[in-house]
Amino acid sequence: MVWIVIILVLLFFLIIAALLWAFKIAFMRSDIRLISFESGPLAKYKDVFAKSIEYLDSLKSERVYTKSFDNLKLAASYYNNNSDTTILLFHGYRSDGRFDFACAVKFYIELGLNVLVVDQRANGESEGRLITFGIKERRDVITWTDFINQKYAPRNIFLSGVSMGATTVMMAANLQLPQNVKGIIADCGFTAAPDIIKKVALQAFKINASPILPVLNVMCKLFGNFSLYETTTVKALKESDIPIFFIHGKKDGFVPCEMTEESYKAAEAEKYICLVDDADHGISFLVDTDNIQKQITEFVNSHRS
Repeated sequence: MVWIVIILVLLFFLIIAALLWAFKIAFMRSDIRLISFESGPLAKYKDVFAKSIEYLDSLKSERVYTKSFDNLKLAASYYNNNSDTTILLFHGYRSDGRFDFACAVKFYIELGLNVLVVDQRANGESEGRLITFGIKERRDVITWTDFINQKYAPRNIFLSGVSMGATTVMMAANLQLPQNVKGIIADCGFTAAPDIIKKVALQAFKINASPILPVLNVMCKLFGNFSLYETTTVKALKESDIPIFFIHGKKDGFVPCEMTEESYKAAEAEKYICLVDDADHGISFLVDTDNIQKQITEFVNSHRS
């Protein structure tokens, strides 16, 4: 009997330890980037990336800061192009704007836009312990649009994100954004935190995460004051009237293309979609550059005033 009790107690603590490990892996801040141009599908674009970084470093930029709704210091880099239109760029999960948008900033500058490259909370120079899969990040979108309007007063604002950054701007679509937010560009965003957690857990660890999601959600509430189930891109886009342009690679091995298709179907506003045949996660811009640039140009120019 004693041995049974001991085994049960050990099993209990083992489960607790496993849940804490899962929480740390999924939500805690980390400087480890998940994607690299040194290997995998990005390797063939290594030279393009290097030239883009060189160009980015040649530009004059202003490091800017603001405070989040929950009093975190948020950081970003602002590239002034003397334009009446500014695009805000939100990077993906455990990444940074310099990496995710190095190859796009030159295009946006040549398109005649000012560019704000955001460090999402718990990444880069921005404060925060927890990544919240777009839940709290969506409210930072309001913070940054208000900051841009107060400091620079552009006529038009566009929001753009890749991967979790795309989820962030889509989840923000039904919030009280300023009237001069004219459009959203969402590249390979997932639909909701539970959806992508279940997908990655099964793919990377061969684990069915459905039974542990309620426990992880309790931990999110206890340690981060947020719920995984607060919102989804589907809910937000059903309640938004902001025009949106979706991008996704059909060979995305991380965020299934079907998630963008689901968001597209849910969107009630004016909407456009470009699915790139041979693109893996987050590289549609590199795989089909001319076409993507053409469609973004048309989207931006048709909605800026």
